[in-house]
Amino acid sequence: MPGDTLLSRPRPHRPMGPLGVAGFLFYFFRELLANLPAMLRMRRARARAGKRAGTGRPPARKPRVVCVSDNLDEVNGIALASRIQLRELRRLGYDAWLYGVAFHTQQPRREGADGALTLSAGVYSVDQAGYANSELAIPRLGDFIEFLEANDIDLIEFETPGPVSHLCLAVALVTGIPTASHYRTDIITYSETLIRFRFGVAFVQFWTRLFTRNAGPVIVPSEAYRDKVAAMGVAPARIHKLPRGVDLAAFNPSRRDENFWTARGVPADGFLLLYVGRVSAEKNLEALCDAFPRALERNPDLRLVTVGDGPWLEEMKARLLPTGRAHFTGVLHGDVLATAFASSDLFVFPSLTDTFGNSVIEALASGLPCLVSDEGGPQEIVVPGVCGEIFAGNDPDSLKKGIVALSQDPARLARYREAARRRASEFTYEAAARAFWDLYLSILKN
Repeated sequence: MPGDTLLSRPRPHRPMGPLGVAGFLFYFFRELLANLPAMLRMRRARARAGKRAGTGRPPARKPRVVCVSDNLDEVNGIALASRIQLRELRRLGYDAWLYGVAFHTQQPRREGADGALTLSAGVYSVDQAGYANSELAIPRLGDFIEFLEANDIDLIEFETPGPVSHLCLAVALVTGIPTASHYRTDIITYSETLIRFRFGVAFVQFWTRLFTRNAGPVIVPSEAYRDKVAAMGVAPARIHKLPRGVDLAAFNPSRRDENFWTARGVPADGFLLLYVGRVSAEKNLEALCDAFPRALERNPDLRLVTVGDGPWLEEMKARLLPTGRAHFTGVLHGDVLATAFASSDLFVFPSLTDTFGNSVIEALASGLPCLVSDEGGPQEIVVPGVCGEIFAGNDPDSLKKGIVALSQDPARLARYREAARRRASEFTYEAAARAFWDLYLSILKN
């Protein structure tokens, strides 16, 4: 990969703080200025080849697209979804790549049989505020420019508004490569929940709005986020809602195992509620901590299993373990996670800030009815009265009532189980990949 001679050189990494931020800004602008001549040379070369944006002369060959993202070395929904989207695009015969920066604890590398995922070397990184085991990295822009030239890229889609995407967007703007961005994390809301300093909140929100306004057409995963993106100054005509997919083979009701939870220390003596996701304040888990003990007063047979990890885990344990009916498994993956979904009775997802809700669609694909809030993307996936119910997100009492009502109505739950799988079958990887590719072609044409 580009920059192979530098892969063994360790890069500076600091905790988030004054020194960390100072180093971050220094390396950010150093990379930008040091690589400006190379960007201008690439712009002139693209102009000579008639490939500058706006010429109306797309190449005769198939388009070549790269998706750029921060934190691909982390276990998170964006990293997983980006890999799945890449795999599906390549399976369909499209020329697509995925590009990011390896964490400072990992080796830069290529992944996949065809090497379509590049995790390149960075020059500097800091811990990401509010997220354990995550970091903000500065990429080697020279490596990215070499990647663009080597693969003759026509369009760049940005998955995140972090520093990797910001610097790569600067390359695209200078060189004239068309771009699009994907608003798949509600950073505006997250910043208010996770960052303690007003200046930090203001900076992150300014950074996100600036990026979103300048990164071309914006993809949103749900109608709920059209207005939020428009409020950043993006024209409505530039906002496109595109579907996501779910692995219907991996997440399947046939995986239900009556002994699954007992083998993991969860007694099979009641109605099992499941939460899967990041254990963090922005997921509105405080509402679940308020609602669950009160629901137990109405139905003592309830049990709650939390699958995941995050900075709010210890607080959640302190609130719920005294009930004697709450359990925590840590992060689960693959077939084990799929069996966890299928072997539960009700999926509870209190988040107010998810733009889509991957775990919600995975639950439905597993035949698991869902109880979700009335804010964010999940409410657009769950059809109330058909495959689940919706509660008032800012009202823990509404969540409590939903839990109690569903747990005491086995006939309704049985109907919802059957309908859940049918609803999930409307979301396929292939349909999502084709919709994205159609948008790429439209951007290049226009």
